[in-house]
Amino acid sequence: MRFLTLLPLMTVAQVAAAEPASDGIVGAWTSGDTAQACETAPITLLMSDGVVAVFMSKDGDLHSLGSWTATVDTLTMTHNDFPLSGDGQSKAPVELTILDLSETRFITRNAKGDIRERIKCNDIMIKTGHDGEPH
Repeated sequence: MRFLTLLPLMTVAQVAAAEPASDGIVGAWTSGDTAQACETAPITLLMSDGVVAVFMSKDGDLHSLGSWTATVDTLTMTHNDFPLSGDGQSKAPVELTILDLSETRFITRNAKGDIRERIKCNDIMIKTGHDGEPH
């Protein structure tokens, strides 16, 4: 009888782990442990529509772009460096294990075991691009 009681709880936990977990990930992140890194280090911008763009700094060039998705414990993203191929084929997705995610801190591990710590850059404006120019 006890086993039957736990079964629905296990199913809910399994479903929750498979659902997208993008709310806390959306935003600008940089490697480092102080706000100063947001001013000078490369910025990974994870946008709410599933686009990822990496800038050399908040005022720097666009380094790469791609797409991303996340579950509770995995961030999957493509990382397409410039020059981009005109055939539109993206590189294979990379999976990162999410070790910690809070409002200000994001730690991942790649397939090789390398750990990367990032901090959130809430109060920056990325200035690369053309303001208000039609395309």
